[in-house]
Amino acid sequence: MMTSEEKRELYMRAYNEHKDEVDARIVDGIEKNRKGWCKICLTDENGVPVSGRTVKINQKTHDFKYGANIFMLDEFDDEVKNTEYRRFFKEYFNLATVPFYWCDLEPVEGKPRYDKNSVKVYRRPAPELCMEYCEENGLDAKLHCLVYESWVPDWVKNLPLGDVKKKYEERFRRISERFSGRMFEFEVINELLCEETWKKKSVLSEQRNILEWSFKTARRYFPNETLMINEGNPLPTLARADYRSAYFLMIEKALLNGAQIDKIGLQNHLFTGANAHNPEEYEQSLKSGIYMNDPNVYFKGLDVISDLGLPLELTEVTVPTFGETAEDEELQADMLKLWYSVWFSHPNVDTIVYWNTVDGYAYDAPDSSWMENNCCGGLFHRDLTPKKSALMLKKLFSETWHTNLELTTDKDGYAEFRGFFGMYSMETGGKEFELAIHKNENCSFNISV
Repeated sequence: MMTSEEKRELYMRAYNEHKDEVDARIVDGIEKNRKGWCKICLTDENGVPVSGRTVKINQKTHDFKYGANIFMLDEFDDEVKNTEYRRFFKEYFNLATVPFYWCDLEPVEGKPRYDKNSVKVYRRPAPELCMEYCEENGLDAKLHCLVYESWVPDWVKNLPLGDVKKKYEERFRRISERFSGRMFEFEVINELLCEETWKKKSVLSEQRNILEWSFKTARRYFPNETLMINEGNPLPTLARADYRSAYFLMIEKALLNGAQIDKIGLQNHLFTGANAHNPEEYEQSLKSGIYMNDPNVYFKGLDVISDLGLPLELTEVTVPTFGETAEDEELQADMLKLWYSVWFSHPNVDTIVYWNTVDGYAYDAPDSSWMENNCCGGLFHRDLTPKKSALMLKKLFSETWHTNLELTTDKDGYAEFRGFFGMYSMETGGKEFELAIHKNENCSFNISV
């Protein structure tokens, strides 16, 4: 088996060969795309400028969304773990992906499991349970996914097309009545380019206009929501095929046909070992995955899909831990830092969602054909203690990509600073005020102290 040093050399080679240019683009992109100017003017009760006043600036929230799926909310057998999961999730993330897999949400027709006290299904916490947690803790929630043909209920898969569409419309209607206005965004359709491998699906999968129909129907029931498309690992293909990528062409065609798509989702899983059944197969998957750690591939793929003019989201991210040593864990953290830095720097990306947070609780197929737990792709160990990758991400968003300053007003009462987009508190003279820096907005504040 490869040593930790050999794994690092293999997976960091592309970055190390182009380090200066990659780092320069990241630094320049973050400064241009993630920060804005804020100007403050302090006056007294008579409107006279207050000069020489100390002003403390503290960022409270990020406009940029960084999240994970929340599939293990109250899903552990151990209540100590359930409590710890609830504690760390709100500390490390500001967005949660909520599962709406149809076969698990409504295994019995007409009896959906929306309520928080619904019968449990493993890794599928009830939507209202997830929403309650998010709403109580100030997290945004996103729906995954309205149309995902690989996960249709048994009572749908053999129906004729007309009946399938009616069942989907009923599903959309119920979800809209309960969750419209409460969620950050709604994934409309997922992984169409994987459809040929699905063993369970409805006749809708075969339809030429499935994408257009799904968005047209979703827009009717969710007229004011952010509606997005999602696909599995398209960035390398976008980088290789340019504008001939199937994902690019599929979205472009749908837009030309009138589909109202608000956002493009891009999965980025490095599922090393997920289909390996012995050490030799794992070693082969380890060696073949290096294309997923080339920052220039990511930049080019993002640049290509950006030509469609829509915001981008990294919807599902997995970086494995390639072994059990401290060096293996360090490599996972370094790879993840590189990925997030590339994406955070890109002008069109506004959200990154890590996938499975805890080792040992990912998806394993019942027939062992696909075993995500082999990857050890969590940010936390099985006992829920943070891995180096989790601590690294927390530091990025709470320290590195975070603005805390102490300023002094000039002779005219002004203080100006450049900070990351988000909400801020300003403290001066024992009083606290709220500020905001948002992209493409005038961020000037006249404050009477």
